[in-house]
Amino acid sequence: MLLSESTPSTLNFANSYTASLLIYTANAMPLIHLFNPGHETAILLGKSNYTPPVNVRIMQEDLACLPLWYADATDYVFIPEATAITTFLKENCFTIPMAQPIDRIQLRRQATQLPELTASPWGLCLPALCLFRQLQKETHAPIRVPEWNDSFVYLTGRKSAADCLDRLHTYLPQYSLPATPCFCQSLEEVENYLQRHKAPFVIKTPFSSSGRGVQWIHSQNLSPMDTQWIQGALNKQKMVSIEPGLCNQQDFAMEFYADGQGHVRYEGLSIFQTEKGSAYSGNRLQRQADMQQMLTNHVPQEVLTEIQKAVEQVLTEQYGPLYQGYIGVDMLIYQSADQHYAIHPCVEINMRYTMGMVALQLFRRLLEPTVEGRFHIVYHKQKGDAYEKHLLSQQAHPLQLSSSGRLVRGYLSLCPVTPDTHYRAYVLV
Repeated sequence: MLLSESTPSTLNFANSYTASLLIYTANAMPLIHLFNPGHETAILLGKSNYTPPVNVRIMQEDLACLPLWYADATDYVFIPEATAITTFLKENCFTIPMAQPIDRIQLRRQATQLPELTASPWGLCLPALCLFRQLQKETHAPIRVPEWNDSFVYLTGRKSAADCLDRLHTYLPQYSLPATPCFCQSLEEVENYLQRHKAPFVIKTPFSSSGRGVQWIHSQNLSPMDTQWIQGALNKQKMVSIEPGLCNQQDFAMEFYADGQGHVRYEGLSIFQTEKGSAYSGNRLQRQADMQQMLTNHVPQEVLTEIQKAVEQVLTEQYGPLYQGYIGVDMLIYQSADQHYAIHPCVEINMRYTMGMVALQLFRRLLEPTVEGRFHIVYHKQKGDAYEKHLLSQQAHPLQLSSSGRLVRGYLSLCPVTPDTHYRAYVLV
């Protein structure tokens, strides 16, 4: 995509972000949150009684209180062991208003005193909605559970993102956008695609998240390992997508909110990091204007604005009438064959809360506006490693708060860390 500097800017990113957050906070009804990462696989299987893989269950347990940091102060967060989380929050001595952790026992005891709550899982799926209905029945708590819509299956998968990219080709005819992914149902179809195009390639499963389910192919001929990965993906999901691999310079995302009534609004930028294999590892915590400047070092502001408006329009058409909640659209700045910088405007669409949205809320609520930091999600394979790293980080980076109680320096764990913990979520300034 050759980027033009001829189009006038029509939106101030930083002001739009601030205004939209204030509107959302003022108008939102109380929610009861649930952290259920990996819900995409549950959607693929279409089962209400789906049991996630062990590593996903561990993540759900270790990071169960993560919604406390993005939920509104009037909200609740369902956590199986809420008492332990309450103790953790008191030990951190933070004075910022936060949502209330709550478990089954507390829901039952407080049922008559609770306001009407709307179930708000990290990602909509049948098992999460089934859990909230069980809680409603068992505790008599006033929980309103959204209805499942079969269209969510399509909207969650990569086919929806590919169709949105197709529409963006129409809305942004002035740019040469990356090719739309091709979907293959057999190994032979994949091999035919490889022979018709130049390496490298990226192959993805239709339902996956956080950079997982991605395989890079660096030749037109498949290695035995490549063949095994593709065949395994086809056996599990019946289909894979394939597209040209790009020379990635910077991952970022635009965050949006859909009201379910046909309107989608822009929430802000997020800049994130990935590890080898494209797995998510963390987000920058800084002012919107500073993140915008990072991107405009490569591409003109006008291009970012045009892309934001076009993506907002496409999401309004495809998601706006059906879905209420956050949407994160992953993008990237890449270097084209002629050495120009360009933007891929729709690498992936996440119809759920995203770590990018968490990062936006963390910066707004926790940090002094003049400081910068990082938000990390880290996995430790060996039991005890997370706890050791946690203690070392506390010692090496003691917390420093401003007079207003905001973070200006140091390490802050967002979830309890014990000798049994494997996943850590933390902020480092």
